[in-house]
Amino acid sequence: MPKKGLNQTVIIQAAAGLAEQKGLENITLRELADALGVKTASLYNHLNGMPELNVRLAELALSKLDTEVRNAAVGRSREDALMAIAHAYREFAEKSPELYKAILNLPKLDDAHLTESGRSVMRTFTQVLKQYPLTQEEILHFSRGFRSAMHGFVSLEAAGFFSNRVNADESYQRFIQQLIRTLPEESSEQKGLPGQ
Repeated sequence: MPKKGLNQTVIIQAAAGLAEQKGLENITLRELADALGVKTASLYNHLNGMPELNVRLAELALSKLDTEVRNAAVGRSREDALMAIAHAYREFAEKSPELYKAILNLPKLDDAHLTESGRSVMRTFTQVLKQYPLTQEEILHFSRGFRSAMHGFVSLEAAGFFSNRVNADESYQRFIQQLIRTLPEESSEQKGLPGQ
């Protein structure tokens, strides 16, 4: 009989906490059950083992990142919105490094709902980029590059790089600003119009 109060949400939240303590790749169902004060078999009433746990952790991570990114962009446009998104992304990776790692498992988890959650995170970013004179293809290329740049920075930072006397916050700010400045302010057609 399932323990009263035990449900998938409680299990996933506990797993996220355990992942942040021990490392995402180090958590086991046995340790998770111990942390919840239940038998390992009880978890199977709510999850289909570690594969589903990994999917649900990635889902939680994407949901949290999506919320952070959307909240950061609210009321802002163009460069201000992109800067806010970049800072929210980095802060999430710093606050929840193991959950952030769960997102990186997305391509190999092969879950349709999870894929849609991943798209949701990028939707806010895409909406901001639509304020620039870019084609859909250009938006896709820029968003891939921008996300790769943010990920590269936060991954190197998490590994212990950028610890010398130069402030990493300032480096990140300058780096993101330089990327944003590569975006066109107006289309080439607009530039050539008479009277402008």
